[in-house]
Amino acid sequence: MGRAREITQRFIRRKWRKMQFADAFKPIFDGEITLNHRNMKCLKDTYKSSIWKLEIKAGHKSLPVVLKISKQLRRSRPESTVERNIYRKARKLLQPFMPQIYLTKRNVNGHDLWVFMEYIEPVRGQIEYNPDHFKKIIPTLAKLHAATRNEKFMRHEKTFADWLPRYDSKSMHAERVQMNKSTLHYLDEAMKKPNLKAILEPYYTLLKKVLKDGPEYLPEVVEAGLSIVHGDLHTANMACHDVKEKPWQVKFIDWEGAKFAPCWYDLVYLIGVFLAYRREWKDEEEAITRRSVSLYAAEMRKHGVVFKTDPMKLYQMAYLKRILERGLYLQLSWAVTGQKEAKLLKVYLEKVKVLGKQFGLY
Repeated sequence: MGRAREITQRFIRRKWRKMQFADAFKPIFDGEITLNHRNMKCLKDTYKSSIWKLEIKAGHKSLPVVLKISKQLRRSRPESTVERNIYRKARKLLQPFMPQIYLTKRNVNGHDLWVFMEYIEPVRGQIEYNPDHFKKIIPTLAKLHAATRNEKFMRHEKTFADWLPRYDSKSMHAERVQMNKSTLHYLDEAMKKPNLKAILEPYYTLLKKVLKDGPEYLPEVVEAGLSIVHGDLHTANMACHDVKEKPWQVKFIDWEGAKFAPCWYDLVYLIGVFLAYRREWKDEEEAITRRSVSLYAAEMRKHGVVFKTDPMKLYQMAYLKRILERGLYLQLSWAVTGQKEAKLLKVYLEKVKVLGKQFGLY
């Protein structure tokens, strides 16, 4: 992995002048453009990106702007390429669902991509997030899925052809096959550890049966439609100017996990994964899920999408499918290697047992 240069306030100011970004902003805002170098804040900095909140003065007005610097490493991860291209190539189609992109500039400081975009406050930090807020997000999510579903996506196929992962591609099928093999491997490795064996033993036989029949589980989920999905819907990746506003004007940020995939996968992350972590709502999970799924189906219907299969059944199938394709692999590998705490392992095991039986997988 290549080493990326440290991003500092001084470095940004110098590049602002050298690249003449003020002139590039003039067609967007009226008046003389200046960067307020006294009001610069680093929001996040990692080996792959650096995110800053800047203040730009346009005439007599000041406005906050996000600068996201995607660092081009020697061995770039595929998801980094996805996000770079979302900002550069797909912003016309996806602009209603993300902050306004003011300006993108490639090859800054080598091959880094600099993206200047509208600053919108993340939902995290504005409210104490709970399942009641799903209804604030689902209308925008349904609009994204309906706008990019099946044939509507195909109209823009050339835009995404060489960089957006597609669930129906040979390469993603090969990934699922490999993930399936790895899940079986980590399942057997976990059984060698007494603490994990105690957890897994009641599920081991059914897991072996289900996984050996994979990885193309429950085709109804794919048949229900593919759309551009965000892939990582948690509160830090959802933004809203005013959470007191009705309805929320939600925008999604950090599109690294975007792909053309079953539309129900975003619902699984928004609802299922959240509730898997937050077990205080365990007793209300089914009621919360039914309300949310019903709202999603109703919002999709507004945009001309009617699901032939019962929406709740599709959601449950998608949840099970996602666990078997990826979720179980992550939890088992983390448990075996100790890389992370496998917080969802027990929840996922029980979901496979209950939903797997319900849908005849064992």
